[in-house]
Amino acid sequence: MQKRMKIGLAAVTFAALGFAAISGQGLSPAAAQTDSFSDGQVKAIEKIVKDYLVNHPEVLLEAQEALDKKQETLRAEAVKTRLPGFYKTVADLGPQLSSMTIGSGDVTIVEFFDYNCGYCRKTLPDLVKLLENDHNVKVQFIEYPILAAESVEAAKVGIAAAKQGKYWEFHKAMFAAGRASKDSALKVAEQLGLDMTRLHADMASPETAALLTKLAEIGKHMFIDGTPSFIVGDKISPGWNQYDQLKELVAAARKDGCKACSGLDGAKDEKKP
Repeated sequence: MQKRMKIGLAAVTFAALGFAAISGQGLSPAAAQTDSFSDGQVKAIEKIVKDYLVNHPEVLLEAQEALDKKQETLRAEAVKTRLPGFYKTVADLGPQLSSMTIGSGDVTIVEFFDYNCGYCRKTLPDLVKLLENDHNVKVQFIEYPILAAESVEAAKVGIAAAKQGKYWEFHKAMFAAGRASKDSALKVAEQLGLDMTRLHADMASPETAALLTKLAEIGKHMFIDGTPSFIVGDKISPGWNQYDQLKELVAAARKDGCKACSGLDGAKDEKKP
């Protein structure tokens, strides 16, 4: 999903460049907009761009590589300068996020996820396996609904379920249910025996909306552009992380400690002994 989204972005970007290049007939940048062209001109431009992409598909790969390099640079910057602030913000949100934390231990895996993310679904069994095999690992889930409006509604139900102490059960059941939407999330919540009157009230509460907004801001600040994305110790690891990769991230955090979070209250458990 993340890869297709990136390639789509590259195509759109290149198309925009095509428009700009073709419109360079003495027009100022402000005038180089689609509403400056007739329907016939727009169709002609679209055909030129499409034909070029069909005949030169390698351009998309070049654009993808350039985007990947840029994102790697941004993430490296985030690791270097923004991780301490990230951990402080997450710590400040502790009362709201604690019910979305599974397990306990000396290393925390933070996962940004979307209920409609196929790779998040694939990652879940690996997280479950890791939690079963390493009782000193905990997972902090970050609701990050970026794929669809339906994801936002499902995230609201997830936050409301957490307030009833059923987050882990809801989380696993949602990914087992398939396509996420408000209806599917409510169905899962009902099947879990949640208080539906309270659930609807919590879904619609300003606190839930404010939390989702804050989590979106955190992800954007950390250059999280796709799901799943993981932060473990001093490392950011985007994309589908399988069991062995997650295990390596945990081992590295135990060995090296977490410099970015070492200044926080209660962070001693995440430091190297």
